[in-house]
Amino acid sequence: MIPSSVGTFYNAYAIGTDERGFQTIVEDEMLETSIQSEILNEKNLNIMDLSTYAYNGHVYVVGEYDNKEDFQLIRKIVRKNKKVNSLTTYLFAEDETACAKTDDYMIQMAVKSALLNDDSVWGANVAVKSVQCNVVLMGRVASINEALKAKQIAAGIGGVKGVKSFIRSTRQNKYLGQQQRIADAMR
Repeated sequence: MIPSSVGTFYNAYAIGTDERGFQTIVEDEMLETSIQSEILNEKNLNIMDLSTYAYNGHVYVVGEYDNKEDFQLIRKIVRKNKKVNSLTTYLFAEDETACAKTDDYMIQMAVKSALLNDDSVWGANVAVKSVQCNVVLMGRVASINEALKAKQIAAGIGGVKGVKSFIRSTRQNKYLGQQQRIADAMR
């Protein structure tokens, strides 16, 4: 078992359904943990609701920040890590009038459960985070239609204000890789 910084565990099934090799999965998990640790240990940040995810060295940081300086500092911390290939942030300014953390947790669990229970979506490969009742989806699925279905499922859960999907299709990745190889060959 490989512990994840977001409180889940990779098991034999998850590894078997992940398009990345075992070494890449381990490296991504270590990258997530390292960045999360650096953010939590930063004395100038008071962040309690922030999650990091990594996929092939691409880092996603999702959550809330207190002020604009915190936002910039979070980005600086992540970019400082030499193992980060690229960074996507989906951060909300802290808002006391937004839905409660318990609502976020309930939405997150309802979306994950709905994804796992729908046979048309490869739900085990989709990470779900709810921030201020906005759902963020990350991961890899078999097709673009599956990614769209996952977003549709999340949007149908009660209490969800919006859905941002960073889900990618493994076929899309293969197509993009093929396009890159063709372009390289044409040079």
